[in-house]
Amino acid sequence: MTPPRAPGLRLHPRTMTVQSASAQMHGDLLGFQQEHDLTDAEMMIILAENVQRWAKFQLRAERHPDDPGRKADEE
Repeated sequence: MTPPRAPGLRLHPRTMTVQSASAQMHGDLLGFQQEHDLTDAEMMIILAENVQRWAKFQLRAERHPDDPGRKADEE
């Protein structure tokens, strides 16, 4: 039998690590934007391109787990 849990919010062990990393990344991105004198729109383009690149490889690995080098649209 599982012992009763104390009342209150229970956080996943990685929650605080992820929140801390997110805050650090936010600061790093602001510094990067200022260092390169980028507008908000230019910064969004750069971020969107990187997100698309990461997602492309995740999709390849999902669709072809034994051969993630294959393009996602290949059968």
